[in-house]
Amino acid sequence: MRQPNNYLKHLLTAFIIIVLSYPAMAQNVPDDFDDDGLPRVVVGPADRTRDRIGRTNVKCSDSSAMCDAIDTQLKRNLELSTFFELVDPATFVANMDRETLTETSWADWFNVGVRYLIKGTLTGTGPYNLDLRFYNVLEKSVVKIPGQTAHGLTQNEVAPAVNRFINAIIGVLTGKPGIFGSKIIYAAKTGQGTRAIGMVEMDGANQRGIAGGDTINLFPHFAPSGGVIYTSFRSGKPDLWIGRKRLTNDPWHYRGASYSSTGTLAASLSKGSGSDIYLIVGGKPSKRLTNGEGENVSPTWSPDGSQLAFVSDRAGGPQVYVMNAGGGSARRVTMAGSYNSTPHWGPNQLLVFASMTDGGSDIFTVDLSGNMVRITQDQGVNTDPCWSPDGRYIAFVSRRKGHGKKIWLSSSDGRWQFPITKRSGGYSTPQWGQ
Repeated sequence: MRQPNNYLKHLLTAFIIIVLSYPAMAQNVPDDFDDDGLPRVVVGPADRTRDRIGRTNVKCSDSSAMCDAIDTQLKRNLELSTFFELVDPATFVANMDRETLTETSWADWFNVGVRYLIKGTLTGTGPYNLDLRFYNVLEKSVVKIPGQTAHGLTQNEVAPAVNRFINAIIGVLTGKPGIFGSKIIYAAKTGQGTRAIGMVEMDGANQRGIAGGDTINLFPHFAPSGGVIYTSFRSGKPDLWIGRKRLTNDPWHYRGASYSSTGTLAASLSKGSGSDIYLIVGGKPSKRLTNGEGENVSPTWSPDGSQLAFVSDRAGGPQVYVMNAGGGSARRVTMAGSYNSTPHWGPNQLLVFASMTDGGSDIFTVDLSGNMVRITQDQGVNTDPCWSPDGRYIAFVSRRKGHGKKIWLSSSDGRWQFPITKRSGGYSTPQWGQ
């Protein structure tokens, strides 16, 4: 591929490998989700079983609407965590009026198959006092959870307090806290020929725009400063920007960039013929890492910053390659599939990527020995995956029957999958941060 004659053609060239234009194929996937986007079927075999958990409605002295919001958040996020199976409240036999933070009818909960139990109270009209408790029914005990009591909360502080409680429960049970409240950034279509950068929390809350949609903005990644680096046509050609600040100012065309854990910036850029991966220092290309063979795009760093994965079509169709951080020879790690794209390197040392299939596109993981695991199958068209910071989840874009094109979350084994954006949109290239 050569330098296009205008910027729109360049954009389309970049999308050939980085953001695949898959056919709009809707497959026969049943609508097995409730209004909160929670699944009623599973996809395949699981790496682990879920613990059955019961939950009483939070008792309110004043703000019933706030209590309803807490109940909804607990219900959604406990199941979204993939660690818990919520027991149907219709099966409960315990007298809810007698269930308090200090009094529990253990036998009643045990008899309906509940292993763990959550209760809570909310007092005040703002500031609020929130008290949540976690119980081990099998051991007939209250489990002390960090953050179970949070007093003097403003309205905007209640939801984060609930997330901290859920994260702490996961930490107590597994040794590693949950990450509810973490952010996912993405590009999304805003109009004919325009795209914006947006952000949403992992449970779908607080979705908002962060970089304007009056031009073309693409390929967002989190920057060490806490900001977001992305490719924008704001200056008339594709450059790297951080927030409202233009980072690169040269004749070259940039096709996305990624920071390592040590703060090193790698970017894919074109100087007129093909694309190569460069290290960027002070907003300028400082070292070319790939050798000019074909198109080289979508750089993603290993967790320790010692290696770099990317996509190249040097052997024909796009495949995932890995090289040392300083450049040199690269080795191919995807040997199956004719069109593999958008890799992301997770903290578990696995690369997740999208691969074109007979049905459209699916999500796979691969280790450095080339061992692949399929995450999605016969579930619409799935693209642009990324790992969560803790390696427990994969976020990706999916177009599915009855749901349109949304950002989805999957457990790392693919068994549990949830839509997390309520509205369908032209989403692409989500990236997950803390």
